[in-house]
Amino acid sequence: MRRPAPALLRAGASTLLLLLASCTSSPQPEPTTTTTRPDLELPTTTTTATPPSTDEDLIVGLWQRQTSAWTAGFDAGVEFWVDNNYPPMECTFSDYMSSRFPLGPVEGLIVERVADPESIQPDDGWVIPGGSLEGEVAEGRVYVLTVESRRFEAGQPTPEPETLELHVTIIDGVPYFFLGC
Repeated sequence: MRRPAPALLRAGASTLLLLLASCTSSPQPEPTTTTTRPDLELPTTTTTATPPSTDEDLIVGLWQRQTSAWTAGFDAGVEFWVDNNYPPMECTFSDYMSSRFPLGPVEGLIVERVADPESIQPDDGWVIPGGSLEGEVAEGRVYVLTVESRRFEAGQPTPEPETLELHVTIIDGVPYFFLGC
């Protein structure tokens, strides 16, 4: 019986690896390193797992994504509020329009909030201070933090940042802020 040539083995192994890779899925591609073992003449692949996001990363990212959404446009900014607000508040696009923008969309509005990662502290048992959920203890892993906030409007001078103390909760690995409607 004839043995297959080393090049044929490498081609077969590469095809098998590609087929196996296409059958699995992961949320993010993992970094890989490929080396050749001279004794086998086959490539070997080592996968380095990406560490999971920390709550701090999730919280800082929430505010960064909000700024990006507002930079994309007024509707995108308001939709971001709807999608990333504490779910039991059940705020809608219409709710935010009537409560925060009763005169309609603000041309060129950008809401920028930058979290201070050093200020993030757990605040278990935090009670929602107002709105329809006033007096209820917030669900999830609740944190309090300092955020520098600015509201840019087209044609207006650059505003000075305002320092706010805000709360964020993480439920099932997803961060949410508390923005009343």
